[in-house]
Amino acid sequence: MDKRELTAILQNPESATHRLLMMWREVPLLLMLDVDWDRGPLVLIGTADGMMWPLLPPGSLLQLDQRVRTITDGAFSEAERPVYLIEYRNRFFCCHAQRRGDTLRLISHRESGWPTAISVPFKEARLRGQVTPIFRPLATKDNAPKRYAAAYR
Repeated sequence: MDKRELTAILQNPESATHRLLMMWREVPLLLMLDVDWDRGPLVLIGTADGMMWPLLPPGSLLQLDQRVRTITDGAFSEAERPVYLIEYRNRFFCCHAQRRGDTLRLISHRESGWPTAISVPFKEARLRGQVTPIFRPLATKDNAPKRYAAAYR
């Protein structure tokens, strides 16, 4: 990619790169100094992913703990409930989860406006790990993603 192509992408308000940079323009970079970069890979919630909004709005930066390979059951408040990165049919879901026999329920945040849960066969899903937020933009009606799309079914 040459300098002109990069400039065109950054100036195009429709490009995903431009939208993500606009979300991150208010981040105090000094906060990033406290991140343990060796703890695990980073996960960025995409601009159209509203499954965990408003807890984790689009543009949230998370750290993945790949050592977590089981889903924790229990009674949690919405804010304390573990959030997982789950791969299913070549898509990644950042969500709460619950296993019931051979079924894995991918559970959205109750205020997100997305379906409460998506049930998938446990054997077809891959738990990548548990995520914790490093940075999340303020959830506002302006950055609320569009409602659940048929593409995620």
